[in-house]
Amino acid sequence: MGENLNLLNVIRVGCLALLTASGVLTACGGRGVEWVRADSKTTQSLTAIHGSGASDIWAVGELGTTIHWDGRSWSAVESGTSVDLSAVWTVGPRDAWAVGQQGVVLHWDGSRWSRVDVGSSNRLTGVWASGPDDVWVTLDTGVMIRGALHFDGKTWAVRVFPGSSMWAANQVWGSGPGDVWVSQTEGDKLMHWTGSAWSAVPLEIGSYPDVLDLTGTASGEMWMLCELVGDRRVVRKDGNGWTLLPAEETDFPLLGNGWIGVWGSGAQAWTVGELGTIFHFDGETWLEEREEDLYGGLTFRDVWGASETDVWAVGEEGVVMRRTPPSSS
Repeated sequence: MGENLNLLNVIRVGCLALLTASGVLTACGGRGVEWVRADSKTTQSLTAIHGSGASDIWAVGELGTTIHWDGRSWSAVESGTSVDLSAVWTVGPRDAWAVGQQGVVLHWDGSRWSRVDVGSSNRLTGVWASGPDDVWVTLDTGVMIRGALHFDGKTWAVRVFPGSSMWAANQVWGSGPGDVWVSQTEGDKLMHWTGSAWSAVPLEIGSYPDVLDLTGTASGEMWMLCELVGDRRVVRKDGNGWTLLPAEETDFPLLGNGWIGVWGSGAQAWTVGELGTIFHFDGETWLEEREEDLYGGLTFRDVWGASETDVWAVGEEGVVMRRTPPSSS
């Protein structure tokens, strides 16, 4: 058994070395799929990715970096700012939003990014929109303002959390104007906007959960990456309530402690994280689709999919990788 494992390691390292030397930007093995590195047109680190479909995807990152995928290639697009961007949300080809440091909010109208004044100089951490007259932005305010910024098409206003809330907003996601969820910097509750008011919803998944990443699908299905007493776990919420995905030690090493981002659809989920690791939950168990990058160790910061067969990961030094079905050749 030990000899077989050693042989596999030799094959893996040799394969990576061969790919690196030849310039072929693809991975070996992969449990029936390939993670292929794309030319992102940037070397700046990327922190977030989102799209409206397979041919309309934005990724953002350091020093105001914004890049766009049109279905064929990535292109660098001037953003008009040099501050670090932390989140992006794509409603459609003529409607996308990006936020970042120093209160920077950018809007894409189909031809260019323009700066939007939201009346804040705080670090902005998340953005979600259902359309041009329904945009939510979360901001890092410490304990000064406990709420989230909302744009109704005319003005920006802070929608303050209920008085019992002790923590600032962190990330935001929604399925529609009457179903918006906001995580907080600490605490065991999500804030839920029902269209007219906030309500505090306990996270029924264990003791002292901290939400590290929050995403979902149009159907109202929500995925979270949470820190639970030192372990990072993935949680799924649907019409049947909360489900804490299994975390047996045999499924993945270190209980996912290097995970940073999550994206899910249906019964499946993907996590990305430190040293280029990528894991896939197939509905029953976790599979390691990409091991530590032995030739660079670039950390992934975010993951998003146009579908369950077309998933993207972005991270340090402009790395962009795409999960695709195995080639037919």
